[in-house]
Amino acid sequence: MNLSKRLKYIFGLGPKNKLLKKYEHHAHPIVFEWDWKKTNFNRIALINHLLSRVGGYSAKYLEIGCASNALFDSVPCQCKVGVDPAKGGTHRMTSDDFFKQNKEQFDLIFIDGLHHYDQVHRDAQNAINCLRPGGWIAFHDFLPRSWLEHHVPPVHGYWTGDCWKAGLELAATGGIDFRTLKIDNGVGVMRLTAERPTIVDMTNELAKAEFDYYANALSKLNIVEWDEGMRWIEAASQQR
Repeated sequence: MNLSKRLKYIFGLGPKNKLLKKYEHHAHPIVFEWDWKKTNFNRIALINHLLSRVGGYSAKYLEIGCASNALFDSVPCQCKVGVDPAKGGTHRMTSDDFFKQNKEQFDLIFIDGLHHYDQVHRDAQNAINCLRPGGWIAFHDFLPRSWLEHHVPPVHGYWTGDCWKAGLELAATGGIDFRTLKIDNGVGVMRLTAERPTIVDMTNELAKAEFDYYANALSKLNIVEWDEGMRWIEAASQQR
């Protein structure tokens, strides 16, 4: 099956997709045929497991990018803050504006806001600066399956954006222990091993990087299956 037919088969693209035509020079033949529905674990399962390791109902939770509240409403803790400029959560504002005025510290933070590399980088650094000792930060959409899911601007219905670039930075930063769980479009998870490290800035290398760069750098995202991720979280939690 050629690339065009393969993409149409997997993603249901019609022949008159104008954005696809505009950016077809970015097309890449690799398609990672990960079926996220077959993993039987998603970000809700992960966040609730992490919550159980940082205080459960008494923990303080922050979510950046809430949309329909599918995750936010499933997090069973008393003190939770959700930030989204359009809908969902508790605060109707951008993440940048929230972090500028925020004075709280959180045990668990989930980042699923604007899927642009520069924004995810800022959200990650701001989250580090308000994370309690022993806390966790997680990120959605670190494993696009194709150049269509990755491409900025979006050219396909489901869009991860280029969040993965921030994942490469986190993996390269001293004082951060980072993994990407192979579930639910790729969920990055990190904890601190040093006090408030500054994330490595790889903008010069990554700003214009396309899907071919990602495909070649995939191993640097420290990808693990669910079971291995759970063992890592348990071992790290015992070190608190």
